[in-house]
Amino acid sequence: MRKCLRCNAEMIEDLDVKVEGGAYGLKVTQQGIFKESLGKIRCAVCPECGYTETYIQDTSKIKELVSNR
Repeated sequence: MRKCLRCNAEMIEDLDVKVEGGAYGLKVTQQGIFKESLGKIRCAVCPECGYTETYIQDTSKIKELVSNR
């Protein structure tokens, strides 16, 4: 459960982030061409004040990347 940093209310989680137009969301990847996706960006929104927060739900690929450095 995520809490709003501004008003401490419980946030609504697991929402999609999409770019207007023909795009289908945002992904985080390593730098360079043809690198593997590290995760899909998700969003949480506070129903009280409208604060939004982005996060990656599954961080296993990021943890693997850090451990290999």
